[in-house]
Amino acid sequence: MIFVFLILVAIRVTWIVAGLPLSLPELKWLLVGERLSDGFTMYKDLYDHTGPLAALVYKWLDFIFGRSRWVHLVVSTFLVTVQAGIFNRILLKNKAYDENSYVPAFLYIVLMSSVMDFFALSPQLMAITFILMSLNHIFRRIDNVVTDELFLLSGVYLGVATCFYLPAAVFFVMFLLSFILFSSAVPRRLLLLVYGVGVVVVVIWAYFFCFGAGRDFLGDFFLEGVTKARIFYVSFTELLGIGGFLMGVTLLSLTVLFSLRVTNYQQKMQQVMVSFMLAALLAVFFSRDLMSADLIFFVPTATFFLVHYFLGLKRKVWKVLMPYLVVIGLLIYPNMWLRNNPPTGLLVSASEVNVPGTRLMGLGLNISDYQEYKLAGPFLDPEVSKKKLEDLNYYDEASGVFETLERSSPDAIIDQWGDMERIFERFPVFRAHYDETSPGVYLRVKP
Repeated sequence: MIFVFLILVAIRVTWIVAGLPLSLPELKWLLVGERLSDGFTMYKDLYDHTGPLAALVYKWLDFIFGRSRWVHLVVSTFLVTVQAGIFNRILLKNKAYDENSYVPAFLYIVLMSSVMDFFALSPQLMAITFILMSLNHIFRRIDNVVTDELFLLSGVYLGVATCFYLPAAVFFVMFLLSFILFSSAVPRRLLLLVYGVGVVVVVIWAYFFCFGAGRDFLGDFFLEGVTKARIFYVSFTELLGIGGFLMGVTLLSLTVLFSLRVTNYQQKMQQVMVSFMLAALLAVFFSRDLMSADLIFFVPTATFFLVHYFLGLKRKVWKVLMPYLVVIGLLIYPNMWLRNNPPTGLLVSASEVNVPGTRLMGLGLNISDYQEYKLAGPFLDPEVSKKKLEDLNYYDEASGVFETLERSSPDAIIDQWGDMERIFERFPVFRAHYDETSPGVYLRVKP
């Protein structure tokens, strides 16, 4: 595994030297961590639908290291290495192949380098760690291992994955169906799976309840995470282009389903991995922030079948050449695509915002506008923020907003929605701290 880790580091260093642009979601996650590390509470003092566990990771990374993209890249590199080791061990332990090797781990880290967003410490990347851990329990159940802990831990892992990234909940449904279709699980044990997920959600809700944000957690994460309008960092067409080679390799590897002779147990494993791919499609469909990081859920399926494909090649020339062609293509394609078709909606662009101070609160600002500023207000996701503002006529909600604004103490406010006058009218004490220097721009009055 040390060799696999060194290969991953070499790939990522090469990308960084060649130029790895900062994406809008990456900047957003840095802002989330920075805001929360200042002592604010997710959902109550920061209006966004980022998963609570992902937000917790960003908070502590910022608290320890400050706002640093490099820290995120280092942690994501370590996490991909851990995932490769977990997945390789799962496949070998469950005898997925006739040969034991580190080929699955090697292909996993190569596939994890085939899309630019895979380098980021995304909620998707963190969620898939626990999805893989739960996958091991499905394989064990197919192999007739029957214990209550197997179902309970599967539920806990899937609950944790969901609280990193809400669309990962589709894997709970997929795994539940897999337990039903590919094994003879009794209803009592299936309820343990549901119970495991429920325990995780209840514990996290209780945490936010202690900080007066229990209802905000349920509304902003679960409700808004399903009903809010989709933000297209990339279009579906761009998504297919960015992941074109990855998807092509995945389809190529699936040809083994029609040609490979396997045992009955291995056939069930293949059926589970096909179901995994269908769940990955649903995760992309249900994503409220469409970005290329969503393609990360296809990596385990592609790895699983690609190893079968390489091991099943008969002609010596293809057995030698095909792995090199696939690996080189996976590493070169994303860089070529990025240079020839830069996804402008995904990448951070130059900002025209230029106001005094370092602490900025914006209503309607683009995430790019915070490159040189600290997020000093609760408004991050546009739709979640607007719904919070609609509740200003209710005392409880208004008092919470006022407390957050007073504690935030921004140096400057830029209002592109035209809502600040209503906020100032509702909170005259807060209004006394600011002067409007130009339409929609308010600067803090020096004492």
